[in-house]
Amino acid sequence: MTPEEFRRVILPEGRRLYALAFRFLNNREEAEDAVQEVMMKLWEDRKRLRDYANPAAWATTVTRNMCIDLLRRRRKMSHEEIDSVMMTGRVDEGTGSASDNREAAMLITGIVERMKEPYRSAVILRDMEGYSYEEAAVVLQTSVETLRTTLSRARKSIREELEKIYSYGTGRDKGTA
Repeated sequence: MTPEEFRRVILPEGRRLYALAFRFLNNREEAEDAVQEVMMKLWEDRKRLRDYANPAAWATTVTRNMCIDLLRRRRKMSHEEIDSVMMTGRVDEGTGSASDNREAAMLITGIVERMKEPYRSAVILRDMEGYSYEEAAVVLQTSVETLRTTLSRARKSIREELEKIYSYGTGRDKGTA
């Protein structure tokens, strides 16, 4: 890939890659650093980028893998951070649906951050970033059918976690009203 092709094909992907990295890392500086490092890797390997049918999808895969590596390095810290968000993230009831939506988003983000791969990546790519099934399957290097199964299991896990959180927070058991 020539420098001009790199500028035309890869560099415009920067914002999308940043959004993806931010979804994984939930930290602006880390996401910026991750994307910068990905861009440097891609630049160094630009001659081999021609070998890929879709270099932009490859850039997404490299970004995803970079983020997973960073998350693995900070795994112990992330559990403490997530627990802190879960303990302090509740907003007062009765402040309206906007705060309820923020609360639910924070809870779901915390749940997704704790998920194992490939569930975390599937949810982030498809549900949070809005990739099509086909695009997400390419990034995850799997079939659309496998992705659908993975998403179904991941979503079920999220629902179960939310049910536990909300039933615990209200003092209700699943079977009581």
